[in-house]
Amino acid sequence: MTLDQDDITHMIDKPLRNSFVILAAFAIAQCIALVIGWFFVYNATHERIAESVDEVIIDNNRRVAESLVSAIGELPSKFDATDAAWQRAQKLVESVEFGSGGFACILDESGAIACHPDMEHDPSLREINLGSRLITPTDSDEAVSINDIGSDDVQVGVADFSVDGKHYVATQMLTESGARLLVHQPVSGLSAASEQVTSGLLIQMGAAATPILILTVGIGILFIRGHSRSLRRWNADLESKIEHRTLEVRQSRKAIVTALATLADYRDNETGQHVVRISEYSVVLARHLQDQFEEIDEQWIERLRLASMLHDIGKVGVPDAILRKPGKLTDDEFRIIKSHPSFGADTLIKVHHEIDNDPLVQMAAEIALFHHERWDGSGYPTGIQGNQIPLSARITAVADVYDALMSPRVYKPAMPIEKVRSIITESSGSHFDPAIVDAFAAVEAELCEIRSRLEEPKHVQMAA
Repeated sequence: MTLDQDDITHMIDKPLRNSFVILAAFAIAQCIALVIGWFFVYNATHERIAESVDEVIIDNNRRVAESLVSAIGELPSKFDATDAAWQRAQKLVESVEFGSGGFACILDESGAIACHPDMEHDPSLREINLGSRLITPTDSDEAVSINDIGSDDVQVGVADFSVDGKHYVATQMLTESGARLLVHQPVSGLSAASEQVTSGLLIQMGAAATPILILTVGIGILFIRGHSRSLRRWNADLESKIEHRTLEVRQSRKAIVTALATLADYRDNETGQHVVRISEYSVVLARHLQDQFEEIDEQWIERLRLASMLHDIGKVGVPDAILRKPGKLTDDEFRIIKSHPSFGADTLIKVHHEIDNDPLVQMAAEIALFHHERWDGSGYPTGIQGNQIPLSARITAVADVYDALMSPRVYKPAMPIEKVRSIITESSGSHFDPAIVDAFAAVEAELCEIRSRLEEPKHVQMAA
C-alpha cells in the first residue's frame, strides 16, 4: 500500500524542512538506480522466459510423441488408408492440437505424409515428402535428415519447414512398420507469445516497484528526522499496512481466479455457479481422500479450491455457435470442442513460467489439460491413463461430470440423482479413478447439500 500526501505531510515536521535538498537528492538517486537496474532486469527476464518457453515446448512435444506412439501401437508396414489401424492412427493425430498452431502427423517408410489433421480436407498432403528435411537435435549441432534418424527413442530438435520457418520437433519410429510420428510447433508463434508476456509482466513489475520507491523515500525521511519514537511508530504502521496489503493480494488473487473461471463458465452456463460448485465438490472429495494420498495437505486443498475453477478456461477459445448448440455436434465441431483442454493448458503454462513457477497455476494447468482424460486411457487430449493423470485432474473430473449430469443445459435436461449416481458408480475403473468414486459414494450427501445451496435460480434453469 503506497503512502498518500497526507501520510507524508504528517511525517515531515519543521526541522525536516531544512533537509529537503538532502531528501530530494536521495529520492533522485533511488530513481536513477531503479531505472538502471530495471534495464538489466528486463534483459535478464526476457532471456529467462524465452529459455523456459523453449524447454517447456520441447518437453511437451516429447511427452505428446511418447503418448501418441503408445496409443497408436502396431501399424502395418505398408500404408493403406482403408486399413483400420491406419484409420485409428489418423483419428489420434486429429485429436492432438496445440494453441500455438502446431500439430502431429505420421510419415510412411519413405517419409511421405500418411496421416495429418487436415488430410480429410486436403488429400494432396499425401504427396508431400518430409523425409529429407533436416532436424538439428537439441543435444547436437549437426543436422540430420528425418529418414536417417534410426533410434526407437523420441528425438527432439529444431527443423526448418521453409514456408512456416523453424519448428520445435519431436519424432519417433512406430515399432517395425517403418512409419514415423512427427510432432512439431512453430517457433515464431511461441516467440511472439513469449515477447508479449514478457512485456506485460515487466509492466506489472514496474507498477509494483513504485510503492517500494515511495516507501524507500519514506524510510529516508525517518532516518533524517532521527527521532526513534517516530521511527517505531512508522515501523508499526508499515507492518500493519504490509499485513493488510498481503491480505488484499490474497483476496485479489482469489477474486481474479474466480472472475476468470466465471467468465469462461458464462460461455455455456447462465450464472457461473457451475465453477463455484466444482470448487466446493473438489474440496470435499480431496478432504475425504487426504488419508490415502500423501500429497494432499491443507495447502494442496486450498490450491485445488481455486485451480479446479479454471478447468474449462480453454472454452474461451471455442465459438458460441458450437459451445451453445442445442443439437448434436458435427465431427469438426466436436474436434474444436476437444481442443479446449490444450488451449487452456497452453495459456496457463505460459503464465506459470512467467510468475516463477507458481504452484497454483501449475495445478490449474494440469487440471485444464487432463480433466477429460479417462482412467482406462480412452480420454483426450493425450490419452494417458491411471496414475499418469494428475490427482487434481482426477478429482475435478468426477466433480465436473457430477455437476454436468445434474444440471440442465440447452442440449439436455437435468438427470435425476439416482441416474447420476449409477453412471458415476458404473464408470469406476473405466472413466474414473476407483478411489475417487469410492470417495464420491461416501460424501454424496455433502455434495447434494452443496448443490442445493449453490443451485441456479429457477428462471436460469428454464433458460438453460
